[in-house]
Amino acid sequence: MGISIPQKTPYTLIIVSFIVLFLFSLFLFSKRTLEPSVSIYQHSFSLAKSQIHSSVPTFPIPPAGQEPLNSSTRIHSSVATFPVPPAGQEPLNSSTHQLIPSIFQADELDSSSNATSIDDQSIPSNAPDNQGPPPAENESVDNGEEKQREMCDLHTGTWVKDEAYPIYKPGSCPYVDEAFDCQSNGRKDSDYLRWRWKPDGCDLPRFNATDFLERIRGKRLMLVGDSMNRNQFESILCLLHEGLTNKSKMYEIHGHKISKGRGYFVFKFEDYDCTVEFVRSHFLVKEGVRINGQGNSNPTLSIDKIDKSSGRWKRADILVFNTGHWWVHGKTARGINYYKEGDYLYPKFDALEAYRRALKTWAKWVNQNFKPAKKLVFYRGYSSAHFRGGDWNSGGSCNGETEPILSGDFLETYPSKMKIVEEVIQEMKVPVILLNVTRLTNFRKDGHPSIYGKRLTEGKKISTRRQDCSHWCLPGVPDAWNELIYATLFYNKQFSRAE
Repeated sequence: MGISIPQKTPYTLIIVSFIVLFLFSLFLFSKRTLEPSVSIYQHSFSLAKSQIHSSVPTFPIPPAGQEPLNSSTRIHSSVATFPVPPAGQEPLNSSTHQLIPSIFQADELDSSSNATSIDDQSIPSNAPDNQGPPPAENESVDNGEEKQREMCDLHTGTWVKDEAYPIYKPGSCPYVDEAFDCQSNGRKDSDYLRWRWKPDGCDLPRFNATDFLERIRGKRLMLVGDSMNRNQFESILCLLHEGLTNKSKMYEIHGHKISKGRGYFVFKFEDYDCTVEFVRSHFLVKEGVRINGQGNSNPTLSIDKIDKSSGRWKRADILVFNTGHWWVHGKTARGINYYKEGDYLYPKFDALEAYRRALKTWAKWVNQNFKPAKKLVFYRGYSSAHFRGGDWNSGGSCNGETEPILSGDFLETYPSKMKIVEEVIQEMKVPVILLNVTRLTNFRKDGHPSIYGKRLTEGKKISTRRQDCSHWCLPGVPDAWNELIYATLFYNKQFSRAE
């Protein structure tokens, strides 16, 4: 028996080794299968606190081979990408986005950083139309995590022909004032109505009015600014009005009708306990008057004091600010005996520097009065004008334009004021989302009221002497700005639909 033990030992060791290997393999396999799978939404709304991951509003690029929705006809942007310049050199006609928040805000807005990061996100390629059922929360098309990590800039893209547009028909919205109601004022061409903004490599979710209202239920959305923001305000009223079943549940609480002469409107949506409001503020800082040596009153602008309407701003939950067009005309551009700081009236002051200081006054006020977790703040960038041969008061024109600009240097223009906007926002403690619509509007020389800003009078010809090539026809370009706001709410957990 003592001799047989050594003979069996090798076989025993081999068998034991196989058993050990088998059990170890089984353990590894079981651990892997029991581990939770990685969600593609895990980091969708994380807020970067120590590093800037994304410099501009972004969406993921659709998978290879997938055709964008209704994109058979498109205008390509010649400014889709910019090379990185050498150290210390500013990019040509490009913006400085490094620290500006994405169009997606984290559901917890942190004042320690203005940057947001989207690591994984998906875009519905066939989102419902305005009248369809609301999109499911976090609606997505799972095309693999690798594709989901590819991002695109929402403000660099193309306008594509889409026969489903416009979202509301010309003449159907009672909230478009005369100056923007181009079709009712005699404009005959209609191709300008059928363009949809398409960011390069991704799609915006289709605008859905009832879903929009659900996401702002119980909240106050306020647009603050000049007549360009009133243009956008009327657009959003029309977009929401189109999707309501019972339109009598939407009304201006004071009974006021939209007009350019009034500077404050509050529209109530009864079924959603929310309001959409407009507050006129041409400069966001305080306008005033002084009495000159002849006893006449002259306007002034205190660039170190916030506008008197700011008390209303505090009441809103979501704000869209803008100022810009009033800074390029007349007394504001000349800057002679106009700009004030404290009690000092500058005999002459540079308008661009005044703009910078005014925006810093606004930024300081926002930082002092808004808690990041309580507010969602947008700043809508400069909207391009398209005057030929002059300005709004010197014979400039844009009548007869029926197609967007297809190519040329104008598509690459980027105003100095927009660079100032970006610099100011970068330094703010409260995150502000920049709706950078400048290049988006560069294309659209066909979208202005032009000579169609007034009702036709029987027996009279349309005057071509003074044309509006700054504002926009409705339906029209501002609808796209509001689609960008909807995209923010759609992908923001803070504004998810109540179950």
